[in-house]
Amino acid sequence: MTIQRKNPANVAPPVGRYHHLCIIPAGSEILAIAGQVGVDAQGNLPDSVEDQLQNALDNVARILESEGLDTRAVFKVNMWLAREIDRERYVAMWRAFHRDEPPATMFAYVARLIRPEYLVEVEAWAARSPQAGG
Repeated sequence: MTIQRKNPANVAPPVGRYHHLCIIPAGSEILAIAGQVGVDAQGNLPDSVEDQLQNALDNVARILESEGLDTRAVFKVNMWLAREIDRERYVAMWRAFHRDEPPATMFAYVARLIRPEYLVEVEAWAARSPQAGG
C-alpha cells in the first residue's frame, strides 16, 4: 500500500519534518493507536522528556509490529509534551521513527498530562491495505 504524502503548493511549506496531507488508498483499514506515554515495555518511566518520547515512539512501533506493520503505515501523529525537549535529540528520534516518510503531524507543548510524571503522549493513526497480514 502506498500512502500519498503531499505538501500542496497553495500553503506554506511545513515548518518541520512532516507532510501537510496524507491520502489513504480506498479500502484500507484504519488503525487508531491510543496515546502512548513514556513508559517502556517493562513499565518503567524515565525522568527525561527525551527518554519518554523515545519510549512512546517505540511503543507505537511495537503496536504496529503486533499488526504486521511498521512505521511507514503511519499517516498521522499527534504529540503532546509537558516539558521542552532538546531539539537535536527530537529531530534524531523523529527521523528514525518515520524513516524519511514523515506523516501529517501535530506537536504541542501542554501544561501537563493526565499524571504529572508523564511528560509525553503520542497518538498515531495508521492504514493497512485489506490484503496485508495482521
